[in-house]
Amino acid sequence: MTSAAPFDADRQSDSPAVPTLPVSVLERVLEGHYGLTVTGHEPLGGEIDQNFKVVDGSGHPRFVRVTHAGPDSAELRWQNSLLLHLARTAPELPVPQLVPTTSGALQSGVEHEGQAYTVRVMTWMPGLVMADIGHHPPGLLRELGVMAGRLSLGLSGMDGPDSLAEHDWDMRRASEVIDGALPSVSDRNDVTEVRRIMSWYDGIRPALATLPHSVVHQDLNDANVLADTDETGTLRISGIVDVGDAMFSVRATELAVAAGYAMVRKDDPLAAATEVVAGFQSILPLTAEELAVVYPLAAARLCMNAVTWNRRIAESGSDYGRTRMRHTWPTIRKLARIPPELAEAAFRAACSLPTAEASPAAEALGAALTGLFADAVHIDARPAADLYDELDWDDRAAVRDAVDTRRGHRPGVLGHLEPSLLWAGQRAPGPHEPATIRVGTTVLLAAGTELLSPGHGVVESAPTDERPLVLRHDGDDSASFTLWWHLDSPRLPGETVKAGEAVGTVREGDVEPGLGAGVQIQMLSSAHLAAFPPPRRVAPSQRAAWRRLTSDPTPGLGRVPEPDREPTVDDVLAIRSRHIARSQRNYYARPMNLVRGRDVWFYDEDGLGYLDSLNNVTHVGHAEPRVTAAALRQMRKLNTNSRFVYPQIAGYVEKLTATLPDALEVVFLVCSGSEANDLALRIARQVTGRRHVVNIDGAYHGNTGVVTGISPNRYKGPGGQGAPPTTHEVAIPDRYRGAYGYDDPDAGGKYARDAARVIERIDSDGRRPAAFIAESLMGSAGNIVFPDGYLAGAFAAARQAGALCISDEVQVGVGRLGPWWGFELQGVVPDIVTMGKPLGNGHPLAAVVTTREIADAFDTGMKYFNTFGGNPVSCAIGEAVLDIVERDGLRAHATEVGDYFARSLRQLQETQPLIGDVRARGLYLGVELVRDRATKKPATAEAFQVTELMKERGTVVFPNGVHDNVLKIKPPMTFRREHVDLYVEALAEVLSLPGLSMSEAAVGAGPGTTFPKK
Repeated sequence: MTSAAPFDADRQSDSPAVPTLPVSVLERVLEGHYGLTVTGHEPLGGEIDQNFKVVDGSGHPRFVRVTHAGPDSAELRWQNSLLLHLARTAPELPVPQLVPTTSGALQSGVEHEGQAYTVRVMTWMPGLVMADIGHHPPGLLRELGVMAGRLSLGLSGMDGPDSLAEHDWDMRRASEVIDGALPSVSDRNDVTEVRRIMSWYDGIRPALATLPHSVVHQDLNDANVLADTDETGTLRISGIVDVGDAMFSVRATELAVAAGYAMVRKDDPLAAATEVVAGFQSILPLTAEELAVVYPLAAARLCMNAVTWNRRIAESGSDYGRTRMRHTWPTIRKLARIPPELAEAAFRAACSLPTAEASPAAEALGAALTGLFADAVHIDARPAADLYDELDWDDRAAVRDAVDTRRGHRPGVLGHLEPSLLWAGQRAPGPHEPATIRVGTTVLLAAGTELLSPGHGVVESAPTDERPLVLRHDGDDSASFTLWWHLDSPRLPGETVKAGEAVGTVREGDVEPGLGAGVQIQMLSSAHLAAFPPPRRVAPSQRAAWRRLTSDPTPGLGRVPEPDREPTVDDVLAIRSRHIARSQRNYYARPMNLVRGRDVWFYDEDGLGYLDSLNNVTHVGHAEPRVTAAALRQMRKLNTNSRFVYPQIAGYVEKLTATLPDALEVVFLVCSGSEANDLALRIARQVTGRRHVVNIDGAYHGNTGVVTGISPNRYKGPGGQGAPPTTHEVAIPDRYRGAYGYDDPDAGGKYARDAARVIERIDSDGRRPAAFIAESLMGSAGNIVFPDGYLAGAFAAARQAGALCISDEVQVGVGRLGPWWGFELQGVVPDIVTMGKPLGNGHPLAAVVTTREIADAFDTGMKYFNTFGGNPVSCAIGEAVLDIVERDGLRAHATEVGDYFARSLRQLQETQPLIGDVRARGLYLGVELVRDRATKKPATAEAFQVTELMKERGTVVFPNGVHDNVLKIKPPMTFRREHVDLYVEALAEVLSLPGLSMSEAAVGAGPGTTFPKK
């Protein structure tokens, strides 16, 4: 990453305001006093000081600051003492170090044309200023908070300066500074926003004097903090510069300034500030009183910045100032819409600080509200959401009928801070995250139902189409507010309403989409928030904050008993950690808790959707209604083991063999692809009387003891024991990394001849092969598409040596590549075919199919029996899958959509150098990521970063391949063009992020985190 300069952006200008020291004089000072021969220099600007990057004779960069004051300046002594103090107390901080002169002095004085100057040399800090980095990932922002906390700790034992002149960036002078500069702001709306924010500041200003004080840097703005990529490509804080505004002040201002500038240019400024606060709190916990002032101080600091630059532009003009404010004013407009109470709640939630207990008055009010609705039924709790599973969620009439049936004639309750599947949407970062969480309780009631006040109240505001009826309920020591949405009311502001009196009637129309009439009730204790008013639903990431701001208005209403609560992701991970072996790894450093699937979508416990580009298991779509109906019908009739005779097995094997070449007519039904490959090897070895097997390097064929021994992906990977003596590898026919590339028209033949040489060698020295086994497209090896002619040549060589040819179709069969079976693309017919994942659409169903001759040769008298393989329910499911693939035209669909997918990825490849190769056949694709296209160095770390970042954007991705750097794409066969567009757009966004920095989930994984191979 390009180096950047340490200087104060808030004081930068387009032209110097004071006399300057000529560079020629500066070079003489540097050589005479510091022994530095300058071979290059770069001016860095500065309003008060001159700043330079200089390069010495050995090529080392230095930062040089020329101050227009003599060496005995109190301000210079203060700054130097601060840097020396940090060097002693916080040597791990990336803060510039003073480089002494050859005589050991910290600085050098010089006069030029009657003007005194002081020259200081400091170590150079690498990186870009954060203002020049387009994207600040959550991990970087949290690290900014950590650095601010460490800086504050490092400065905590230092005494303040004896005397320094006041300056405009002292947060304690915010009102004075803004009042002086606000008249220069011509936009009346901006003036209004600043005054609103400053009213928050005025509310906390009296508390500032009582809060802890210390020396603070007080200028961690986005041009004084540098970031650079580490060896993994992750953005990290690399420098904190410019102590020119350091002073003894309120300790919380250190965090407020860092959080304030972190909010600039953010779609979701509060989320950015929350990361900074959480990082700071992890190092230096603030008191509750300090935490309460951080957001008002942060917002006020940005107002100080904006109005000060406005004034300076009006006085002297500044292109830089205009650029700076182009980002600051939009942020101020966003902040003015975020109440301080919400920000404080978000900060407390991120810092895991306790929620305030509800007041007795609020508890009594909630109990009274509960009493208004007798015999209520809880509709939207997660267990009750099962009623949606047989419905099309977009069919609002069907959903409403199902909800009405569950309600009977009773009120239906949809709970406070619960998710709703009816609002489900694709997960997205920041402000684009779907709002699936209800704030308040919705009670479904007939339109026109009269509602009564739960207690004595005063009308604060009357309802409109956009605002609720707001009632204030005064207690002995505090007030509570109830907000009533979707209500018609004749009540006027200031009117008193007694307990039990009517407040209004339920409006016509849906209170929530598709659910019919009702009322949504919210309860909170903040008059400011009640007037805001709060949103009716929020994103899951905001739920913890709103839990601190609101009370459950109906605490006992229609509740499902606590034992029925579905486990959260933390519950599941804790149980997995206790009872599931660590070798059974899960995807993602911070996984989602999946509770439902539909078509090509996963849904987590909060109703956030994830586009599934990974799941060749659910071949015809998640929860496919025809498959589940077939399973249910058969389970209601009969399920038993395959030693009995029943029609389902006959119907299924007839349909299955009809998709294959005529010679492949005998079926063994089993439960998994691993079991199928294990049986195939057993057949081959028994029929040929041999033990040796030829495989392809990088292949994966399953997890039994036998097939692990023919899976280089396992035996050559972490913890592997190497190849057994009976296993022999041929090279991967990889046209991207292998010996014969895309430019070789005979690549398939050449790879086949190389394979033939291996087979001939082992055959000639007495290790005669029983089988040659190959996936028809190599999945775990990196989605390797075979060049034309490869399998034909390899199969011919194997058969010449007397070996049987096994096609492993476990991952790619049943139409994924276009034809029913992948081997058809190579123009071959194997002796044995193994099948698995797609056959049962997630149900454990697999098969081995071979010729009558081979099957009879295998039958030496020993019975073959599989308890569950081919049971009636499995057969019914398998038959439904084959029917859907055929009737819905999914084989042609796979070719059409797969071609479109490949074209879209290759277009992206033209603009994204991280993409080294795109390979595809039907709906099985791979995107290989490399750090350098010339050397093809695998971008393994980046691939895992992409995985985490794509998850944050609601897209399921994971890498595979020999180097774990290939994004595997094998979605349900119902994946359509619009899904391709969603995938490619998300990947384009992620690959464009600076440094491809990890998400917070990945950063939080820490050293030693391992990821599953498959």
